[in-house]
Amino acid sequence: MSKTGKFLKQHENTEVEKELADIHPFSQVKPRKRKKLFIGILVISFIIIYSIIGFLILSDFEKKENVVKDNKKVEKKEIPEPKQSFELNIDNIKNQLSQRIAEISIPELSYYKKTVSEKSRYNYYILKGKKAEIEGKYIDAISFYRKAWKISKKEPSLLYRLALLHFKIGYYKGAEKYAKQFLNINKKHLKGLLLLAKTYEKLGKTKKARIILEEAYFQYPENKDVLENLGRIYEKENALVIAKDIYKILADMGYIEGKLGLARVYEKLNEKKSALKIYRELFNDPNIPESLRSKIENKIISLE
Repeated sequence: MSKTGKFLKQHENTEVEKELADIHPFSQVKPRKRKKLFIGILVISFIIIYSIIGFLILSDFEKKENVVKDNKKVEKKEIPEPKQSFELNIDNIKNQLSQRIAEISIPELSYYKKTVSEKSRYNYYILKGKKAEIEGKYIDAISFYRKAWKISKKEPSLLYRLALLHFKIGYYKGAEKYAKQFLNINKKHLKGLLLLAKTYEKLGKTKKARIILEEAYFQYPENKDVLENLGRIYEKENALVIAKDIYKILADMGYIEGKLGLARVYEKLNEKKSALKIYRELFNDPNIPESLRSKIENKIISLE
């Protein structure tokens, strides 16, 4: 082969190698060197990848720490520590409140204790009064009820008890006093009206007794006790015709007291036959007690 041919061939091979080199960068490297270079690149790639992953993990962790720190800062901001000047203002307010409280003499607490004490004493006197009344110790009962009334005036019934007990022991002035006080509170109380009327009657104040009973009669026209006491007052005042009408109402209601009163009025009016008729009816009544029957028998004998 001529030199020119060799040159051309050599030049042709060189051009082919260059083209191959342009196609693949490792085309001019030897196989062993390629293998080593490939392993190195892999190692470097692994290092880079894991570095990136580690960087990302570290960044995420730092973000979380920053969030926690921010939350703590927010919590601290939500409950700020008071400044020194603010604490001084609180102390001043506390001092002012303490002074105000010290100036108050606590009347409400003492009043509450006093009220509780009075309530217990009131109940004590009421219980002692009831016990004494049951035992017939009326003077002791009066004393206890009066002490209870001084403590509390919320139970007007105490006034009635005091009036009744004074009436029982014969102290009619006291009975009149407490009965009036009671009726000033309970004007239409039937037992109070009857008690005051009986008290006036015992004191010889018949007119006042009649006025009280007439008032009671208009309020309770069919009450047995009112009719009986009013009939007796009219009889005592010698208003016999009115007394007869009152007793007749009571007798028609079936009460023995009405029949007895009516018979007495007939006697006083000198109507003996009418009186005898009523006495005989009563004598034959099996329901009357024997002690009353014997008295009626004596009446019948005297009128015959």
